Formats: sequence, C-alpha cells, structure tokens
Amino acid sequence: MKLVPLGQVAAQVKGAAPLPFSVRDAQGGLLLARGNLITDDAMRQALLERGAFVDLDEVHAGQRDNELPLGERRLNQWRGLMTRLNVTLQAPAAKGLETSIRGIAIELAALVQSDPDMAQALLAHPDLSAELPYSVAHSARVAATWALLALRQDGAEPATLEVPLSAALTMNLGMLQLQDRLTHQAGPLKPAQRDQIQQHPKHSAAMLRSAGVTEPLWLAMVEQHHEAGASTEAGKAGPLPEARRLHMIDIYCACFGSRAQRPALLPDAAVRRLYLRHAKDPIALALAKEFGLYPPGTVVRLASLELALVLRRGTAMNAPIAIALQNASGEARLTPVRRDTSQPGHTVVAAVNPSLLRARIPWAQLFTLF
Repeated sequence: MKLVPLGQVAAQVKGAAPLPFSVRDAQGGLLLARGNLITDDAMRQALLERGAFVDLDEVHAGQRDNELPLGERRLNQWRGLMTRLNVTLQAPAAKGLETSIRGIAIELAALVQSDPDMAQALLAHPDLSAELPYSVAHSARVAATWALLALRQDGAEPATLEVPLSAALTMNLGMLQLQDRLTHQAGPLKPAQRDQIQQHPKHSAAMLRSAGVTEPLWLAMVEQHHEAGASTEAGKAGPLPEARRLHMIDIYCACFGSRAQRPALLPDAAVRRLYLRHAKDPIALALAKEFGLYPPGTVVRLASLELALVLRRGTAMNAPIAIALQNASGEARLTPVRRDTSQPGHTVVAAVNPSLLRARIPWAQLFTLF
C-alpha cells in the first residue's frame, strides 16, 4: 500500500458523488470505503482539510478501469465489490466493519441502478458467484434483489438504500461458516446446527453491536429477518415491514444456491414456487414481477434448438432478449447472435441447467455489445 495525501487526487473527489477509492488515515486505516457518498461540497472540503490519505495503487487501478469498455468496466466493479464483501464478512471483528459495509451497500445500489440486467444476471447464473463462499454470494444476492425492487418498483434513490442493504449484507453474520458447511452436508441438520440457525438473527445483531453499529433499523432488520409475519403473542409487536421484505427476499434467493441435498432451482421454477407458496403476499408478487420466468443470466433452449443466455429483459415476462451461444447441433457459435424471443422461431421452450451450455460465456463482451 502506497499512501499519498488525498489532496494529490482531489480532482477525482466530487460532491454528490460516490468516492472512487477508499480514504485512509496516515497508518492506512480505513476512514471511508470506496462507494461512500460525498453528500456535498462541504463534506468534500472537510475530507481534504482533515489530512486524509489514499492508496495510490487503488487510484491507478480505478483509472485503468475507466479506459475499458463499459461492460468490462462494470463487470470488474462487481467482481471487486464482491471481493471486498468477502474480505469484510470473513473478518467481522476487524476495525471498520460498519464503514466498509456501508460503502459496499452504497456502491452496490449504484451498480444495480447503472445496469439492472447485469445485476439480475449476477443473481441467476452460477458463473458470477463461483469464486465466492455460498454465504457471501447469498448475502450479495439478497442485497442486490432488495435494490432491484426498491429502485425499479418503489422509485427509491440509491443513496436511501444504505441501511437496508447493509442489513441484507450482514443478516447472517452469526452463521456464515455454518451456511458454507451446510452446502456440503448431505444428512439432516444436527440439533446444535438447528439451534444455531434459530438463534443467528440475534447473534448477528449482537455481533454488529459489538462492532459499533447503532443504527436502529439496521439492527432490527437483522434481528427480525426470520420472522415471517405478525406476532401471535399478546402484547408483542410483529416484525418491521422491512424485516418481512428481507425475509421473503431471503427465501427467494436461497433457491439459487445449490446444496448437497438438492441442486439450485432454475429461475422459472424458483418464481413459480414462491408464487404458489405465497400467492397473496405483495412482496412475493413484486419479486415475480421483477424477475419473471427467464431473468437475465438464465440459460434457455429456444424453438430453434439453440442454447442461449438471457441477457436483457424483453417486452413480456416470457419473452426476453437472449444471446445464442450454441447452435442446434450443440456447437459453440464463433459469434454470439442476438435473439428476440418474442419472434416466431426463437421463442423460449424452457430454462435449462447452465452446465448444458458448453460454450464459454464472454460476459464482458456481451454486456458491452448488447
């Protein structure tokens, strides 16, 4: 880490914009994580006058990224964000947990807003979370799904999502290692594991308090996120609406994680199961509306017998824009071809297991070209 005064790169720090790099103290300790919003010029000036520092290697990496094609740049931002999330969640007792999580939450909201289809692809396709532990990938899916609903259906601004996304990212802080072990466990839950699962919302909230988090909504959402509905105990209030939403999103996103007992559900099966089990729940209906049967990231077989990757939403829930990557004979296409699946001959026949696609998916290229 090569620290230089923030003033040397002051031109890159702008009011009413997220930080393009992390800001540190003279010892390299984190003051503000990349992605934190500089609310106005007064906050910018206060940072500059404080005598803060930046890591020059991080600044240069950001400058190199800015020269890349848009699709590749955004994909790099997602991957970098997921790496930071993994490092942060794996060391919850480390100094600066709250600052780091808040910065990740703000940057995640901005990335979802910049390209919602890329965010959905990250949720649906296993390629883009393969290098992460299940627990971290699941937390990211839940937070990104919350952001999609809030930004696209509620009309929220990214800056308002810092607290709920922080809660989504840390709701399972008290059982991350157990989550990862359970993905490989073929047998039933052991009594001690069942107890840890039941207690983890309170344990996670306690860990956050120990890390210095005092935000009431953040702590309440984490503590209540396993409570499905209003309390039946006399005199006891039910969970907050935000906690109920987090609970339902948690259930939906769990379908995308494979376990020893079952493979991951395909997106159409996941949304059908959610709808059948919670048909009258407005949160379930909002999820069904947002993701549809074939969200970006889904591998589908077309009427032409091609295998294609859904990349963009279409005009209808069952008619997305897909990119044909494998021809009817099972051979990889040298050049990806755009297919509007609302057109005869290219309609979607079914979602299929991503492993059936033999062709390598050039994610950065696809999100740049299409």
